Formats: sequence, structure tokens, C-alpha cells
Amino acid sequence: MSKTTGYIALVHKDKDTSYGVSFPDVPGCISAGDTFEQAIDNASVALAGHLAIMKADDEAVPSARSIEELKNDMEFGEEAADAVIAFVVPQADQTTVLRFDSSSHSSLIREVAYEVSKRELLVTFVTGRRYMYDNVPLEVVEALKRASSKAAFFNKGIRDQYSFREFTERFLIAAE
Repeated sequence: MSKTTGYIALVHKDKDTSYGVSFPDVPGCISAGDTFEQAIDNASVALAGHLAIMKADDEAVPSARSIEELKNDMEFGEEAADAVIAFVVPQADQTTVLRFDSSSHSSLIREVAYEVSKRELLVTFVTGRRYMYDNVPLEVVEALKRASSKAAFFNKGIRDQYSFREFTERFLIAAE
């Protein structure tokens, strides 16, 4: 997918609800917003995060179908019947994912993902467990990238310095 490529989205709105956004080609990626504009903005963020997690999990990123291809899909026709169809591009530079290959010899960390706008650092350990560290400055992430020992830097500069929680969510939902 190029930087200018996006996905067709379906925007639904029922009376007394927020606008909901889903992506026929990216099952599980949903978003919402109080206004149409917020819903589309949030969908862009959710799409970027969802695709980043798929890549981090070594899952295949789905190809975006054209509107012509989707029109031939009966399920899409049913879902789109009462929806506004929009085109959403994943928010650029939303998430940076770093994988540590065998040459980095990290005995602790498999990979990290950093969301600049929220200052959230998602750390995936070699055990497969994931933790989200909050309010981590970009400078700290850059220092982690440069560190010769990722594990030593993490233990000294991140582990007990920032609040964290175990991250078990499979899909991201963005809403204000």
C-alpha cells in the first residue's frame, strides 16, 4: 500500500448515536466520532494503528478493493445500504514500529511501536506479552533505538519511569 492509498469505509449513524465507521476490507477495525468529520479523523488514526498491529503480528495486511470490486460483493451491498461511503487514508507517521532482529541480540524485547500523537510506547517482549507505557517522550524512544543494549536501556530508562498497563487488545478503536 502506498502512502496515498487508503480503504473504503462505511459510515453509519442512527438517531441519538455517534457516527460509526467500519472498513469492509479490514475486519475488526472500527471507529466513531460525534460528528462526521471527527468520525473520519478518528477512523484514519484507528486504521493506521490497526494496520501497524497487523504488521507487528506478522499478519498479512489486506489489499484495498476498489469501489467497483466492492459493488460486486453482496455482503458489502447489504452493509452499505444505509451507510455513507468514504475513502480513508491511514494517518501518516502515526505509529513507528521497530523490530529487533537477531543482530540486535535483545534478550528482552522483540519489538516496540510508538504512537507520536499520544506518546504511547507499546513494548512486545520476547515472551509475547505486551505492555503500553504512557507519556513517553519521543527523545526516550529515539534513545532506545540508538542503545547498544535495548534491554539495559529499557530496564534503566523506561520500565519504572512511566506508568504502564498490560496491552491485550487485539484491535484498536479510536474515539474522542
